[in-house]
Amino acid sequence: MKTIAQLLGIDEQLSVFGRPVFVKDLEGGVKAEANRDGTTFIDKDIPKNEIKEAIVHENVHHDQMQQGRLGYDNKNVYWKEDTGSPLEIHPRALMEEGKGSLDWEGEAYDESNKVKNKKNGKRKK
Repeated sequence: MKTIAQLLGIDEQLSVFGRPVFVKDLEGGVKAEANRDGTTFIDKDIPKNEIKEAIVHENVHHDQMQQGRLGYDNKNVYWKEDTGSPLEIHPRALMEEGKGSLDWEGEAYDESNKVKNKKNGKRKK
């Protein structure tokens, strides 16, 4: 008999309570996505050694959304440096999504790079 997670397509190995992970075919070289509903999509072709790094990265985005600092719709990404900052509106058509120079991505890369560096035996000095 299948578990509820299996019936729903949730990857139980990668998921934690409140943040289910689904492995699926993502387009355009996207490795992972953090969704507003708390789910994470991981590309089915992501190398196994990059999965943890991708989940850590997307969890930062989930945290940013829960804090009210990050939001998005089909046209824009909405960002606040902190909860007291003014809202910045970034048109998605004018940006390269996932680029580390975007403030919200920089925070996510800072965390996922810790996993990457630890995996590669590098320590931050």
